[in-house]
Amino acid sequence: MTCRTALLLALLLSGCAAWDSSPNAPPSPERPWKGPGLEQVAGELRASRRPPGEEPVAIDASKHYALPELIDVAQRSNADTRVAWERAQQAALAVGLAEGTYYPRLLAVATAAVASVPLPIPETVVPGGIFRADTRFFIPTLSLEWLILDFGRRRAAVDAAQALAIEANAGFNAKHQEVVFNVTRDFYALTAVRGRVSADKAALDSAHTLDEAVSARQSRGLATRPEVLQAEEEFARASYELADAMDAEHSARMTLLETVGIPPYTPIEIEDVSQEPVPPDLSESVDEAIDRALGQRPDLIALLADVQAREAEVRAAHADYWPRLAVKGDVGQNIGQLRVERGQFQNVNDPQYFAGLRFEWDLFEGFERRNKVKLAESRQREAETEYEHAKEKAVRQVWTAYNDARVALSKQRAAAALLAASEKAWDATTESYKHGLATFPDVREAQRSLASARALDQAARAEAWTRAAAFAVSTGDLAKP
Repeated sequence: MTCRTALLLALLLSGCAAWDSSPNAPPSPERPWKGPGLEQVAGELRASRRPPGEEPVAIDASKHYALPELIDVAQRSNADTRVAWERAQQAALAVGLAEGTYYPRLLAVATAAVASVPLPIPETVVPGGIFRADTRFFIPTLSLEWLILDFGRRRAAVDAAQALAIEANAGFNAKHQEVVFNVTRDFYALTAVRGRVSADKAALDSAHTLDEAVSARQSRGLATRPEVLQAEEEFARASYELADAMDAEHSARMTLLETVGIPPYTPIEIEDVSQEPVPPDLSESVDEAIDRALGQRPDLIALLADVQAREAEVRAAHADYWPRLAVKGDVGQNIGQLRVERGQFQNVNDPQYFAGLRFEWDLFEGFERRNKVKLAESRQREAETEYEHAKEKAVRQVWTAYNDARVALSKQRAAAALLAASEKAWDATTESYKHGLATFPDVREAQRSLASARALDQAARAEAWTRAAAFAVSTGDLAKP
């Protein structure tokens, strides 16, 4: 090895050593690492808490927001609906792209070059046997190509794109329905907890009334020391349950704000509808509800559109077996100079054109078309199976939601009757206890039964509204276009 070769090899090795990736990776797996670029990216992350151009929905701190207003805020601030909207826009643009294939293609091309081309020629013609041609040219050209016969390829592509656009639009509506239901569910979950808070406040008042009744009887020498202590125990228990219910109300409120898309620190007043009437009884039959669901549910519309898109793909795969016929034409201008054997340049500035037909027919391509047809038919069968399964699932969902809604209304009526009976029993037992006609265990049991009945009534009200919303989801009635 010569000195020059050794020096070159040493330089190459030193260059490889200098290019070392270790500064871009953690030196060991044992500790967190602050690598190059992390701080910069973290700074960009802190600076971009909200995407550019996106403003939060304004919240009026002096207004009490009912369920419709909360749904409106959620629909305007939810990221999932914006993503679904963008997908629907993309599907609509895909339709335009497919329809654009029906138009001719017009292309402008300009070529400029300098060339010197040596060509062999007999020495009897040119001494040395070399003939050289020098040229300088600029050729602008306008080309037209128009596919006039394709045996249904473009029509199938347009049909598939239109079906996928319908699928995307149905998915967009389904996403809004999901947002509406989630807000409705969490709103009535908060309503149920608020009802529990109201019930626990009333239970605390009842415990206070019981404590006063025991104290009054004790002052007359009619109540024992254990009764006084047990009354104090009931008051402490009611105080704890009220505090626990208020904590649950805070958690339910945070869950609702998260679902709506509002930061937890946002000052917003949410309307309390815990005393609102329950939804009316179902007036239609379950068969009518099923028929309506099968005709309007957005998920079923999307799946049926997917089946139609797969059918169009099968037609396109079959169309590939047939030829294509297109019209082609070029028109341009040859502007340039030519000289031979370093002579004088000869100018040219003349038009050139071409017009004709182009016929294409793939005769053999390694069974590619056959496999494309089989693949498209398999995808069509897959889509059809998913659609049929979804219809069966939708029927079961409507049945379940219909029965759940009816049961929830029955439970609410029973809970209301139980509350009315418990209130009467509490009043009668308390009055009897004051006059010595009932024992302390009787009045304590009446007080606990009344607290439980109040909580059941509020929970049943919220459940009735939530089940009604779930039934509307199952039939596709919730958030219809």
